[in-house]
Amino acid sequence: MPQARRRLVGVALAFAFAASPASAQTETSSTSDPLASDEQSMLVEVSLGDWGVKTSLASKLSRKVSEIPLTVKVPSRVAREVCPIDRGDLEQQAVVSPTRTCAAKKMTDALESAVRDVVPAQ
Repeated sequence: MPQARRRLVGVALAFAFAASPASAQTETSSTSDPLASDEQSMLVEVSLGDWGVKTSLASKLSRKVSEIPLTVKVPSRVAREVCPIDRGDLEQQAVVSPTRTCAAKKMTDALESAVRDVVPAQ
């Protein structure tokens, strides 16, 4: 009889764990990943710390370098153009944080446009 009781308790614990919030969180986090569901709507926070990128932006926007923001959020396709990353790099970041990040290493018109949108008008 004790062996049957242990099995019953084991089965009950297995069902309880399967229905626990931890297992539900794992399922929802993978299905609610913006990159997995809709790559176009996912934004990447791009660092503008590279001196060449920052000075180029300042020049094109007729601003002081100090007026250029430290980061700007852009669509993932723009991030892949200006940062030395690929789609896999962005997917791997989802394991650590819901915010994808990268550092811009080159200028594009799309990056300039995104910065222009966040820099206040003079």
